[in-house]
Amino acid sequence: MDGSVRKVVTVRSALVLVNTLEEQVEVRLEKPAVRYEAHSLKIDSGSSLAVPLSYVSADIWVRPIGFWSVGFCNKPIHWRHLLRPGESSDGIRSCTPDGGDVGIYRFCVSVKRENYPASMGKHVQPGHRITFLPPVVLVNLLPYDIEYYLKATEITGKVKAGKQAALFAADVSQDLELGVRIESFARCKELLIAAGSTHYVVRMHLYDSADRRMLLHVRIASRRGGALKVSILAPYWLVNKAGLPLVFKQENVHKEAAGQFEEHEFARSVAPLLFSFASSEAPSMCTMRIGRRQHSDGYLPNWCQPFPLEAGVGVRQLHVKSTNYGQPNWVYNIGIDVRAGRGRYRDTNIVTFAPRYQLDNRSRHKLQFAQRCTLYVQSSVSQLSALPNSSLPFHWPRLDMDPLLCVRSCNIAGCLWSGGFRIDRLESLHVNMRDEQRKSHFLRVEIVIQGPTFFVVFTDASSMPPPFRIDNYSEVAIQFWQTKVDDRLRSWVSQQTSVPYAFDEPTLPPYLTCAVSGGTSATYSMNSFGEGELLCYENLFYIAVSETFTAETGRPSTDHTLAMQLVLDVPQGIAVILACKQSGKRSQLWRMTGGGMLVHEGSSEPRDPRKLTDQSKAGLVLDIDAIAPQPDRYVQLILKKHDERRQRTQTWHFTEDGRLCCPQLPSLYVQVRSGCLRRGADVLLGPAPPAPPHTCRLNSRGIPVEQGISRQKLRPGSGALSVKILADGPTRVLQITDRNQKRAASQPTCDWILVDEHKLLEQDSPTADGSAPYQPRQDLQVHVLLKHGVAVSLINQFCEELCFISLGDIMCEYTANVKAETLNCSIRDIQVDNQLLGTQVPVMLHMTAAPRTDVHRSLPALSVIVRRVPSQERVNADIYEYLIVDLRPMSLKLDERLLWKLFQFFGMYQSDAELIRMEESDYDAQRALTAATSIANKRYYFGMMRLDIRQLKLSVFTSGKLAPDLRAIKHLTGVPLIRFEDADIELDPFERGHQFETSQFLLDAVVKHYTEELKSQAANILGSVDFLGNPLGLFNDITEGISGLISEGKVGGLFKNVAHGVSNSTAKFTGSLSDTLGKVSMDDQHQALRENIRSHSGTSGEHLTAGLMGLGVGVFGGLTSVITQPIQGASRDGFEGLFTGLGKGIVGMVTKPAVGLLDMASGAAHAVSRTSRSTSKYSYQRVRPPRSCVGPGSLLQCYSAGQAEDQQFLYSLNNNVYSERLIAYEQIHSQRKTHCIISSEKIYFLRGNRQNKDIVLVVHLSELQRCQHLAVRAHNGETTNYIVLTKKA
Repeated sequence: MDGSVRKVVTVRSALVLVNTLEEQVEVRLEKPAVRYEAHSLKIDSGSSLAVPLSYVSADIWVRPIGFWSVGFCNKPIHWRHLLRPGESSDGIRSCTPDGGDVGIYRFCVSVKRENYPASMGKHVQPGHRITFLPPVVLVNLLPYDIEYYLKATEITGKVKAGKQAALFAADVSQDLELGVRIESFARCKELLIAAGSTHYVVRMHLYDSADRRMLLHVRIASRRGGALKVSILAPYWLVNKAGLPLVFKQENVHKEAAGQFEEHEFARSVAPLLFSFASSEAPSMCTMRIGRRQHSDGYLPNWCQPFPLEAGVGVRQLHVKSTNYGQPNWVYNIGIDVRAGRGRYRDTNIVTFAPRYQLDNRSRHKLQFAQRCTLYVQSSVSQLSALPNSSLPFHWPRLDMDPLLCVRSCNIAGCLWSGGFRIDRLESLHVNMRDEQRKSHFLRVEIVIQGPTFFVVFTDASSMPPPFRIDNYSEVAIQFWQTKVDDRLRSWVSQQTSVPYAFDEPTLPPYLTCAVSGGTSATYSMNSFGEGELLCYENLFYIAVSETFTAETGRPSTDHTLAMQLVLDVPQGIAVILACKQSGKRSQLWRMTGGGMLVHEGSSEPRDPRKLTDQSKAGLVLDIDAIAPQPDRYVQLILKKHDERRQRTQTWHFTEDGRLCCPQLPSLYVQVRSGCLRRGADVLLGPAPPAPPHTCRLNSRGIPVEQGISRQKLRPGSGALSVKILADGPTRVLQITDRNQKRAASQPTCDWILVDEHKLLEQDSPTADGSAPYQPRQDLQVHVLLKHGVAVSLINQFCEELCFISLGDIMCEYTANVKAETLNCSIRDIQVDNQLLGTQVPVMLHMTAAPRTDVHRSLPALSVIVRRVPSQERVNADIYEYLIVDLRPMSLKLDERLLWKLFQFFGMYQSDAELIRMEESDYDAQRALTAATSIANKRYYFGMMRLDIRQLKLSVFTSGKLAPDLRAIKHLTGVPLIRFEDADIELDPFERGHQFETSQFLLDAVVKHYTEELKSQAANILGSVDFLGNPLGLFNDITEGISGLISEGKVGGLFKNVAHGVSNSTAKFTGSLSDTLGKVSMDDQHQALRENIRSHSGTSGEHLTAGLMGLGVGVFGGLTSVITQPIQGASRDGFEGLFTGLGKGIVGMVTKPAVGLLDMASGAAHAVSRTSRSTSKYSYQRVRPPRSCVGPGSLLQCYSAGQAEDQQFLYSLNNNVYSERLIAYEQIHSQRKTHCIISSEKIYFLRGNRQNKDIVLVVHLSELQRCQHLAVRAHNGETTNYIVLTKKA
């Protein structure tokens, strides 16, 4: 269609010319009848052109134009001899220059008949594609430019790395001797390319200046038209990204590998090193060492342990031995990543040598790094620096010491080294660096792994919440530090203040110790939420003369004595006098017991404030200097020991009007004599005057100033602090509150992104910007119940149903309120059906049948519980308290054909054209690294994350023959598959706590966990493979039988399980042996017939029938193989194919009957296995039959159970030929029970019931010329309808 809705129909001839040459060509069309009537066309390189309709019968002459000055080819191009679809012919044409025979231009011609009907009669219809190709294409798949030449010719040239060149002067009808030269390899042994070569790979020998040999691989491929494609590649590229000079060699070979010279001892090679195992007598192992010039004299590099160059990741230690006594050896950890090349380079293994650790500074600071043990060694080698946005490789200076990395900032004055932390595992953490004032500065460190390298990424932590926070809601300052760290790393948090924190030593246990001055200390685990141990401190007080402190409040004073700040003091002896307040003086401090005694602190021993003091052991208490008080006398106050008999004078009470008295002596008050309010005055207990004289000074409450006595606390607060550990998003908070504090301080701060100390009291104030306060949303509850579940059908672009995913009995409950959002979802039943026609396994995924005694039997197949709490809008993060995913034991049965079709459906593979870039792996690594560590990416916090996949029964069923497109996908993915069944895979759950990472980081952690778990289950998979007879399956069957015998006394169950295990193992072993032996016969048709017979065996009788049929096919194939194979070979490849077919026939005479016997044994064993199957082993069936995807008009229809059954019935009629598609199924006459099936190839007329129909007539569509409806009216007026089919003659 064009740009509008109009349809554009192009009419052209069916004779198409395709130019794949590098030059533009001129095509001359000459009609045979009129010699001088000709027409010329020009076709650009890489283009195609249809021959005009009036010239399709003309002779075709071709020549290149532009750089080449040659005439037309030596003979015209013919196509009329190709009559059948798919037929092709090749040829070569030569164009001679005008000046002589030098510089002949040659090109190959390929003529192919397209898929048009075969030409009949003398007149040949054009329907051909004529392609012009260069005779030889030389492809350089090396990282270096190459110079090539053909021996005994003048053909030479140069091909850049990754490019190709066409050799137009090469004569492929003659033998060619090809030679190449590359950098550092000036000599080679020429390679002979024989005329008529087909597909093969050969080695080419190159030698460097030291006469060391290197082997290149040359892949020669025959192309259309007889052209050749010669690809030159190296078996291995050694890419050095370690930042060190590395030298390589083959194990047990005395010389270094070819292409390495003295400069490789000084510095690393930027370009890849071509490597091959040149010696066939030495092991195919590689070894390496550090360049000798990397270290000064006195160090000798040693060769490392050998390693294979096979796909995977490994690590080797490179030792540099010191020859000087007392100096340590140098050890380098080098990561090795071996992978197959991509696209055109897939036959080359890329071996990357990278540092085990790479430091990536993405912060705004210039950072210094050092191993902890070398912090105080002034050496440029032991301490490295990295500017912002830079990276550098890192090697441990001392591998014999603790591998702990420390960091500090060069932009912070007097910055101290951080604590040491490990960098050899996936994790993220905050690093605490302190300046010279011991103030904390944080860096975010994230460690990810790409290939063999741990990338340690440092970023600024200013936009991220701290891992810990100390919220001090009390009235006193608190000192805190990480347990077991140096005293210099202790910090203070003031009252009503919050301080962010990160551990000074990340490798120490996560414990914080808090202490209050003059009180107790306690240690708390930051991983244990809840209440912790109380912090207590002595809350002593002064007994003060109230009016002497009024100047502090700003009240006007006319007497200097009002600003003297007088308190009760016992400076000497036991007498109590007035003295000026001195901060912290113990003789002026008192404490009140629960019984009301005033204990003098200066005369008491220090005590633990958390413990109650025995009053009998208390120090001196306040008393009077008399045996008993006198109501009308003043008595001096002194200190005495506690005495129960003097309870009346040793018990005190501060009254509401601001005086101090004994509760049992309410008329006597503590005071000084009138007019004696001065330092050194005696403190007395005496009566209050009945009426104060007019000269007596009164305070604001109307009492004499000499009697105004009050308490003044040394420190605020009650003396008992409660400590709680709680979570505020990704931050774990240590919260300190006073037990008697009235203000509710349980809620966390409104914003958990804190980088500086701030006052908590500011959070209670209104918003500074005047914005409206947050309005909590209403509660919301949503319940979804799908009793019958949902289902999804996957249909690919070829109108083929792949899978039917059935999720049954779904229940979801969503609850949202101001505090959190909670989602609880469960799926009772999960089943994924393999809907491919003719598949070995109809059910791909289902729940594993559980015994009746299993307590988890009633649980749903999948349950997901997640709770999300709201976060601040300006924070790019989601906060989840927990995420729990629980999956019941499942059985996964992978059919190879379905697996590759799913790869094709989801686009999980890439073609060669998409994988040409050599550095794509590096790009992917950097992209994944950025996705996992970027600050701008959204992060997710999980207080607890648990993914629990309890058990997986894994089976893989391989296919003997795959379609070409599926084989290409399998080749591109490079995933080898072996056949095994019911391998018990036990996977440990993935559990993480307090994770605050990007989605990519979390996904990588999950993938790494389950990858390691699957690797640990390799023994279970190996014990279940078919070629070993599934020994683990046999053991499990016997174990199940013995368990049933012991627990339930089932003797028959024991025999059935033993019979099933033995027969199942026998069937698998004989089946694998027959498949292997069948490939030896080299007869694809015979293998396809065996596969078709076995694919339709499900019950015991069908397995036995399939075995007998396999025996018959094997015996018959062996008897006829010596006849049919030579005939097929001769028809396909001529005289050469005749001898090839004769050899295959002789081999088939022996192998095919043997394969038939093994098939019979396998079928009989399968029949016994099915019969003796335990009742606990339920056989799962498809939820519904496969869909009939193509209806009338070749359009996809809605699912119809009737059409699905009709499709199955069609395949029962045509012996399971799945290439035939059902179009329609119609009832012609209900009384006569006549039916018609229309397929993509035939029309079937049937009679009878649906279960038992007889074929009346079958008409092939290729034979049908016309189909029409005919209505005949009878004499009685009734009309009879007929369908008239007209077949071709």
